[in-house]
Amino acid sequence: MKQTNEASSKLTLLEKAGSETNRRTYMATVSDNPLAEAFQKKTVVHAGLGGVHLEKEKISALWYSLEQTARQGKTTAYIHIPFCETRCLYCGFFANPAKKTDGKAYTDALIRELEAGSETRAVQSGPVHAVYLGGGTPTALEPDELKRILIAVKKNLPLANDCEITVEGRIFNFEEDKIDAVLEGGANRLSIGVQTFDAEIRKRLGRVADRDKIVSRLNTLKKKDHAAVIIDLIFGLPGQTMEDWKKDISTFLELDLDGVDLYQLIQFPGGPLEKALQENKLPPTANTAQRSAMFAAGVEQMTGARYNRLSISHWGRTSRERNLYNLFMKRKTHCLAYGSGAGGNLDGYMYFLEGNLSSYINAGNGSKPVIHMMAPSPHEPLIKKIAGELELGRIDLNRTGRQLGLDLERVFAPLLSQWEGAGLIEYEDGWITLTLAGEFWQTNLAQGMIDYYKERVVKKT
Repeated sequence: MKQTNEASSKLTLLEKAGSETNRRTYMATVSDNPLAEAFQKKTVVHAGLGGVHLEKEKISALWYSLEQTARQGKTTAYIHIPFCETRCLYCGFFANPAKKTDGKAYTDALIRELEAGSETRAVQSGPVHAVYLGGGTPTALEPDELKRILIAVKKNLPLANDCEITVEGRIFNFEEDKIDAVLEGGANRLSIGVQTFDAEIRKRLGRVADRDKIVSRLNTLKKKDHAAVIIDLIFGLPGQTMEDWKKDISTFLELDLDGVDLYQLIQFPGGPLEKALQENKLPPTANTAQRSAMFAAGVEQMTGARYNRLSISHWGRTSRERNLYNLFMKRKTHCLAYGSGAGGNLDGYMYFLEGNLSSYINAGNGSKPVIHMMAPSPHEPLIKKIAGELELGRIDLNRTGRQLGLDLERVFAPLLSQWEGAGLIEYEDGWITLTLAGEFWQTNLAQGMIDYYKERVVKKT
């Protein structure tokens, strides 16, 4: 089967997933129910994605220059494990089935990549503040492979003393030996993709572990007490009711874990979930009004339980959960990327590594397998500010404008006036603060501000 550049394919999917037409809508519908009716649908998954695609012949020289340039500012590292034991119906990112015969060879190649770039200025010029082993499913690897990778990360990257080191995984096949291996390797945060505790909904999605096993394994992780334990829960799943959703959150709260990400289902165009729905093989997913009500219910439950809100969708029980990697990525900070199909960011340049598994494993010349790059927008500083700050539910437009030398309050005045009238924001003393409805539509608002600036300001100058 032909394999493509996995990371750039992810970017394409994320850019397309929000809207069939990808048409941006600045102004909101004014109604008595802005939570459900401000816009027809989400226009983007993540605000601020994209850039200028660079010609292939320019990549090598540019990458060499970036490797010799010192970093400044917060930095993350992303380690990609491109294997999954099963394909979940809602996922648009499946790359390679997990095979024990591939694990060792891939681990060896990944460690070679870490070692080959370890002495460059781009790596050594400052601390790395958060590391994320994602995928795919990192826990599809064997215990010794996971431990070797984590040890290599600590050996070859200049980790900050308080570096957050996350391993993403699934309950399925995350047995005691793997748990011990990632903890011994230095992981201090475990992010488990539960999605839902409901057995029937899990079965529809292709998830294997049942509710009792999930709860038992999460309790085991918690009792180890060596790492923060975080789970993901999704609302809007096929056949999922409001009662199902509230029960999922209640189950999480009963477990006393360190944190949770409550996010809505993403339907990727042409993906297996969309096809199954079109063929009536699944009950329908929630519509926009139902999803907005589920979002509001989640906020109400988490607020009532006195959890700390770390972003629009993420909640922490105590100060142990910081959610650093995700917050830094939304702010588009530096990201050192490793592994087949990984994507990263240096000085605003997005780059993507070889996605063909065989080509990646067999590459032996020691050079970074960068096969695609995108140059940043000329307005990248503003894009980063808008996307990163609104992820926290607010932005000081006055201060941001002073920092960038722009009169942003004047630029955005018509847009902000309309949004305030539509019940999406409160605007006072230069501060934009999202209402509950604005929080639900946060990516539309962030992307709307970015596009409004480009269309109404940049094109006129």
